[in-house]
Order: sequence, then C-alpha cells, then structure tokens
Amino acid sequence: MTTIADSSAFKDSERVLPQHQAALTLLQARLSTPDTSHVRWLDLACGRGQIILSLQDNLSPAARARVEYWAYDLNQEYARETRKTAERLAFASLETKVGDLSDFDRILPPGMLFDFITLTNTVHEILPGRLASLLVSCIARLTDTGTLFVYDMERIKPPELGALPWSRDDVRRIVLRMLNALGSRGYHPEVGRWNHRSTNGWNVQLQRQHLSVARVDVSARAAAATQEIGEEILQLLNRRLDECRTSLETLTVCGAETAEEQEDKERLLFEFWALSRALEQDK
Repeated sequence: MTTIADSSAFKDSERVLPQHQAALTLLQARLSTPDTSHVRWLDLACGRGQIILSLQDNLSPAARARVEYWAYDLNQEYARETRKTAERLAFASLETKVGDLSDFDRILPPGMLFDFITLTNTVHEILPGRLASLLVSCIARLTDTGTLFVYDMERIKPPELGALPWSRDDVRRIVLRMLNALGSRGYHPEVGRWNHRSTNGWNVQLQRQHLSVARVDVSARAAAATQEIGEEILQLLNRRLDECRTSLETLTVCGAETAEEQEDKERLLFEFWALSRALEQDK
C-alpha cells in the first residue's frame, strides 16, 4: 500500500463509526457462540485504534479476555497508539505488527489463522494491482469458520490525491470473480451500499465456511485466482477511465455552471489522476 499524503486516520473517543459498529456486532455474535474459547482477530490497517475505542461498553471483561487481538498498520505511530488503547482492554493477548499492507501475509507468522479479519476505510488507498493478492491472502488466513469484513467509501470527501474508491457494483464483480477463481460455487455474498450524510459506503462479509473449498485447494489456486481478479480489476479501471475522460471532455466544452457540476469536476479530476496512476503502475 503506497502512502497517500492526503489520507489520515480518524480518531474520536465520543463517536462510533457505523462501519465499526457493524464489525463489532459480528465480533459480539462470535463471542456469544457457545463453546467459543477464544477469537483471534486481525485488524488490518488498524489506524489509530478507532474500532476498539468503544469495546469497554460493547464487550464484557470476560468477553474481552477471550479476544486475541492482532493490530497491523503501515504507520508505526498509529500502531503504537492502537497498542496503547488495546493494553487497557485486557485482551487475552495482544500483538502489533508494522509493514506495508500488501506484505502482511509475509510478516505474520506462517500458518497463523484468524477467526475474524477486518479491513475498514482502507481499500481506496490500496494500489489496484495489489488488491487481488491482498484479498486472496485474507481468505487464506481465515479459520474454517472465519469471517472477513471489508468496508470502504464510494467517494472520499474531501478528495484525497491518489485515492481510488470503488463502487458497490465494482466490488461485487471483484468478489464474485475471486470466489469463482478459487473454485467456490453457489456462494454469492451480498455487497451492501449504505447512505451516509456526506457519502455512500459499501461493505461485504466473506464467510470461509461457505466457500466449500478445501484449504489446500485455496493455496493451489491462489496464484491463478490473483491473476484472474487482476484482469477483472484492469477491465474495471479501463472502463472507469473512459467514462471519466468522456465526462471531463463534456465539462471542458460546456463548463461547470452549477455548484454541483463544479464539485463533480473536482471529483473527476482527482479520479482521472488516480486511475491514470494506477494503470501506469500496473504496466
């Protein structure tokens, strides 16, 4: 994951983001399942620890004592801040790792599996050429009943130079292409769209038990699946660039007369750069 200078990690102790509430509800359900002795949770791109700030109110001490929490982030200061918050929550265990997001599979211990993996508010920062391998690696790191929860925004406000948000429909195509390439049949997880005050968001949950593909087969198909997903992503990028170019050409000829058109022009200019950059780096 290449650093985007305009991007910053959100932290507000008095606010619970809806995407974090959704993720923690899944965690609550898993911890409430009878005979669950522990839950190993990998919080990818943990940022400043916003997702765990409310856990004292949402999980009992006994429940938190069954969570093995792994925090991973590119930014060492963010990881240190998350660890400081996590130390007060009395988890069963706590690990923090620092590194590029695309390297997480190599940095974590070999064979370490997770019951719950979260990736929130981050996909727009990931180079499209690395997104495929990241998703496949997450699937490979899930336990037999593990869950991957991914959430991001369809638009970034204010825009971040180099950020490339995805739409709900694009994500659906990427996810279904991945599952098909891994050999999963009949599993079609919903990709939701959520209306927020300033933008829309999307989310998807991937349940490992519904893939109906043996772990050894996932490993065997990982490289081919990564290539297939990459091809799907490339098609989406080229289509979006064509659409973006057409819209900008219209604005060049006709101008932006309203405030809404002016805002759209700014968004398209940011998107044109992000798409051009992504396609250039994919060569």
